[in-house]
Amino acid sequence: MGGKKIATLNQAIRESIPLIKNAVAAHPQVQVMMRAIRFSDDAAWHVGPDPVTLDQFFWPELSADGLTSTAQAIRLLSTELSVEKMPRRGLPPVCILISDGYSTDPEEEYTKAITDLNRIPWGMKSIRLAIAIGEDADYNEAELLKFVNQEKVGLLKAHNPEDLLNFIKWASTEATLSSSRSKSKDLSDEGTNVALSPPPPSITSSTEPF
Repeated sequence: MGGKKIATLNQAIRESIPLIKNAVAAHPQVQVMMRAIRFSDDAAWHVGPDPVTLDQFFWPELSADGLTSTAQAIRLLSTELSVEKMPRRGLPPVCILISDGYSTDPEEEYTKAITDLNRIPWGMKSIRLAIAIGEDADYNEAELLKFVNQEKVGLLKAHNPEDLLNFIKWASTEATLSSSRSKSKDLSDEGTNVALSPPPPSITSSTEPF
């Protein structure tokens, strides 16, 4: 992910922070904690591993290089969603996967990473969304959909900078707001997560596709 894509991604995340703050302002009892994983040749914490409060969150500039170790990123996420590291009761975590390429990890590793995530109680109860950047041929749609657990949303496809800006803002604010409105989840609760409102439509009139 380079050039226009990474620049737009950095811009979109920074612009989303005040929007998230406004979205949860009506829920003062909710404390939003943030962290982020970057992945290229391997996966590592971009912000974290300790979660940061929304008021203290700062997005460091993300640069693009290397491969697309998506499976490693999902495994790193799973370690933080374990029963030992998550509260007994809490709001559903919001997990957003953003990628512009095929996973370069072996297929069996990716499948196992998704299977393990689905076995973790907080992995099942989380709100999991995926945003694909670029043309359809640039990424594996079926692969990314395995991460998503919002059937009515599906895979968000950003073909241009406007789409990416809109989808990141929508995903971060709508998912956070929906989580804030929901009741605290107990590991023994039935069901998975809350349903989201429909995402914004793609912008087809853009003259600057990725």
